[in-house]
Amino acid sequence: MRLICSLLLPSLLMIGGCSTLLSQGGDLTTQVDGWVAEHRYNRALDALRAVPPDHPGFNSLAPRIAEIESQRGDYIEQQLERAAEFEADGDWPGAIEVMDEALDHLPDAPELISQRQAYEQRRLHSIQLSQRAIAMEYGRYLLATRPSEEQLLQASPDGFFAQQRYRAYQQELNQVSRGLYAVGRQSLYENDSETAIEALTLSNQLAPNDLSEDLLFNIRQAQRDERQQQRQQQAAAAKQQLPQLQAQFEQSLRFNDLIGARRLLGEIQEIDADVSSTLQPQLQRRIDAQAAALLERGRLLYGQGLLQEALAVWREALQLKPDDPEILAAIERTETFLENLKNWGE
Repeated sequence: MRLICSLLLPSLLMIGGCSTLLSQGGDLTTQVDGWVAEHRYNRALDALRAVPPDHPGFNSLAPRIAEIESQRGDYIEQQLERAAEFEADGDWPGAIEVMDEALDHLPDAPELISQRQAYEQRRLHSIQLSQRAIAMEYGRYLLATRPSEEQLLQASPDGFFAQQRYRAYQQELNQVSRGLYAVGRQSLYENDSETAIEALTLSNQLAPNDLSEDLLFNIRQAQRDERQQQRQQQAAAAKQQLPQLQAQFEQSLRFNDLIGARRLLGEIQEIDADVSSTLQPQLQRRIDAQAAALLERGRLLYGQGLLQEALAVWREALQLKPDDPEILAAIERTETFLENLKNWGE
């Protein structure tokens, strides 16, 4: 019984309070004015709507409902405009703060609730974009410092600390490469194929890996299948695709995705052999230069006793020039040496 009384008491007090206000029209007017001043329009409206038609002050209080509803709408519009000023500057926390303040006064306003949710989503997306940009820039930085790291290693052929530093650098490359694979996968999920290709290409350049390579291949293959389907449906579509293919070819060169560029050149060859023959020398020069650089990098690593690392670099070069005798010989020599080491160890 005591529990029931304790539960009912707040409701009874509230009813008593409302009754007191209703019995004193002037007090209700004062209270409504206070709630409006505090932007607690819902509370004021609830109190006014509770006034019965036979109440002595009904005729003076009822017209205020439309007035306060209009004020409520104006307040919501003002807060949305305030938040929009922060939105224009990309200040999502500022916009959210405005919405939270307004929701403190009108917690069930659907316009405020939905806009607050939209700002939160944009805030999270902006964080994601910033993190993505940082990961990409850091990956480019590591790629740009690779020649310096290798020169430092080459200048200290017997230096233990130089080798330790380079191994730490390699570990950083692997870690960032994995992060860029995640960026590429997420970008693909968001239907941003350009960012996905750039991130996956950079991931593979930092540390060649099957995950990035396979996903990049799948993206390229899907794009190629779509173009081929269009060409089959309409012969004229083939010529229309040529500018798109050339643009993607240039993009692949810009991202240093030479394998992807070679696949695109094959498609261009199917459509227009003359255009393909014009682009072929440019690609071949890039392939020759990249393969030569990888061959020398592998030799440097091999000379420092980093045999596994050298083998990985030469295998990367082999993808560019599968029949190159120097690359094949280097791989065979290293694999044989590693196999002999394994046998001696046993």
